[in-house]
Amino acid sequence: MSTGKNCVEEKPSGRRQPGEQSPAVVARKQRRRRRTWLLYAVTLMVVGIAGGGGWWWFVQAAVDDGKPSGSPAAGAGKGGKQAKTLMVEVQQIERGEVAQFLQVSGEIVATESIVVATTKEGPITFCPWREGDSVRAGEKLIEIDRAIHRAEIEAAAASLAVARAKLADLKAGARPEEIQKAEADVRRWEATHAFYEKELARELRLLEHDAASQSSLEQWGEKLAIAEAELAAARESLGILNAGPTQTEIAVQSAAVDEANARLNLAHAHLAECTIVAPFDGKITHVHVRPGDLATPRSPLLEMYAHESLVVRFSVPEAHGAAMRPGLRATVTLDALPSRTFSAEVIRVYPQLDSVMRTRTVEAKLTEPADFVPHMFARLNIELQRAEDAVLLPAEAVITAPSGDHFVFVVDQGKAQRREVEIGMRQEGTVQAIRGVKLGQRVVVAGHAAIRDGQPVRIAGEGQPGDGSPSGGQGQGAGKSKPGQLPASGTSPQGKGGRR
Repeated sequence: MSTGKNCVEEKPSGRRQPGEQSPAVVARKQRRRRRTWLLYAVTLMVVGIAGGGGWWWFVQAAVDDGKPSGSPAAGAGKGGKQAKTLMVEVQQIERGEVAQFLQVSGEIVATESIVVATTKEGPITFCPWREGDSVRAGEKLIEIDRAIHRAEIEAAAASLAVARAKLADLKAGARPEEIQKAEADVRRWEATHAFYEKELARELRLLEHDAASQSSLEQWGEKLAIAEAELAAARESLGILNAGPTQTEIAVQSAAVDEANARLNLAHAHLAECTIVAPFDGKITHVHVRPGDLATPRSPLLEMYAHESLVVRFSVPEAHGAAMRPGLRATVTLDALPSRTFSAEVIRVYPQLDSVMRTRTVEAKLTEPADFVPHMFARLNIELQRAEDAVLLPAEAVITAPSGDHFVFVVDQGKAQRREVEIGMRQEGTVQAIRGVKLGQRVVVAGHAAIRDGQPVRIAGEGQPGDGSPSGGQGQGAGKSKPGQLPASGTSPQGKGGRR
């Protein structure tokens, strides 16, 4: 047992320490490192050769472009190789008419559309309408029963009649009977006054002979004073009756008549609010009540719109908002009527932009009558501007640089000349040229992908490069090339074989 224990604890002489690698693994890692470094070296060599070749080609092309066209080396590379001639297609610049259009979508809306409501409360006694009915201006729409307003009218009418009768009586003056009675009163008091005067005089004479007392004299004096006062009152009443009513009395009674008339008008106004009439000719779209329903203040009763007020309302982007103005012409198509095209004219431009969508609202009036319905979807083609005598370029001839500038290649004496152009309106593959080119020039429309300024070109269908000679003439290559294809190897632009 002891011998076995000693064998387990004893360490063999050829065993590796922990973390130590075998010779085979170390050899594999060394071979892998050598292959990696060799691959890096080959890659760097290939990149260097490619970069050097590209740089040499760029320098050589720049040298060739800088040589004069008449020199022997013009268009010839190293070893006498001629410059590349590209086959292109051209079109002639023409003059014509061009217009700019804006296509937007909108909907049919009614500018005169109302919701009929009432300020009175009561049962509805008249409402024969249904959706789609047409009404005329002033025609009765809704009637509400309010008996209290009819009673108010009757009471106000009676008060007005009384006030008018009083005013008429004042203006007519006193009756003859009243004047005769007043005159009789005056005569009676005059006789009474004369009698008292005589009795008073008699008492004075008796008092002088001591035949009457002082108290009797005083009594006849009081009776005479009363008679004088009554006579003055009777005479004043007679004068008033003869003069008639004063202007103040007439004015006061006239004001009473006006007040009674105002009360009557107020009663009529209250009753008129119970009857609602159509404010314009239109068509009913919604009916919310029927006869017998209880109308409440400010609750909707029915809705209607004026057919003559239908317009096309649409929104244009901010970029075209300033170009909108009344009078612009447009064509309108409706999805509901796809087979017809309608004419329209811009009649209203809203004065501000939508703060969220950054659009401007515009309204156009349809100039042709039709059975339009509100909220129909409409498509508009608006003519923004038109040029009758414009210089026109093919759209495929215009190239846009990364800077945003536009240019074309003009074929002149067998070479493509770059021309900066300012473009205007675009229409159906045609572009308006404001400046940069002239009428009659020919611009490249196909094959200009690899053209540089001054590049020799050959027009498809012509013999000499850009000279306009007929096809098949002297100097044409052995075979025709397609647009954009290089001539056959070893053939120069002049048709002579080049020396290598």
